[in-house]
Amino acid sequence: MTVEEVLGAPLRIRIILALWKTGEVNTTELAKRLETNYSQLVAHLKFLSRYGIIEERRIGRARLVKLRNTNLVEALAKALEEIDEKLKTRHASPQG
Repeated sequence: MTVEEVLGAPLRIRIILALWKTGEVNTTELAKRLETNYSQLVAHLKFLSRYGIIEERRIGRARLVKLRNTNLVEALAKALEEIDEKLKTRHASPQG
């Protein structure tokens, strides 16, 4: 598995960023926040879980997900957040 394969889908990057900012969240709520359909979200969550990026637990019928608490996942999330912020700042500043 390569980094391109893991991060190759924009929704997977958005999931990582959302979980970094919010912590553990219900999958239905996450789908709403990311403005995506539930089945598409679940497919990407399964992928991220398989490669150790996220973990999931259930409380009754509720399905909760969060980033795994590892140095590698934390470094990935921080790097993505920093890149995202810099790109937003660049895009917002006037070009000249």
